[in-house]
Amino acid sequence: MDLPPRAKRANVFIDAHLNLGEPLSATQVVRIRDISVGGARIQGKSPGVGARIVVTRGETEMPGRVVWTADRHFGVAFDKPVDVDAVLKASGRKSPDRPVYAAALTSGLTHFQRHTPRGRTASFGLRLTEAGR
Repeated sequence: MDLPPRAKRANVFIDAHLNLGEPLSATQVVRIRDISVGGARIQGKSPGVGARIVVTRGETEMPGRVVWTADRHFGVAFDKPVDVDAVLKASGRKSPDRPVYAAALTSGLTHFQRHTPRGRTASFGLRLTEAGR
């Protein structure tokens, strides 16, 4: 059985926003791991196979539906072809609900060090609240 040729995919690691396409639905930050004109592989919590969603990167909105899910990845089939170059060039909006580690380069951090298995030293920070000081 001959299958139609698969669209060229770009392997990427870029942030995007996902919602259920409804005005009051919550938006979550996800990562696009690969994208083509017809669909994408998304890293994040899947809303479930068959769910109607909108993936947004910059000003580009990509409505579609979830067609498969596995672990922390899921596949999206877009409703209409997407301009992949525009998506790759778009800057993602900053989200107020960014994970704590995204603020690790700001001031007011307590620094910790640990040794890696290869004998290197790794540093990371933790923001302390007034109650924790």
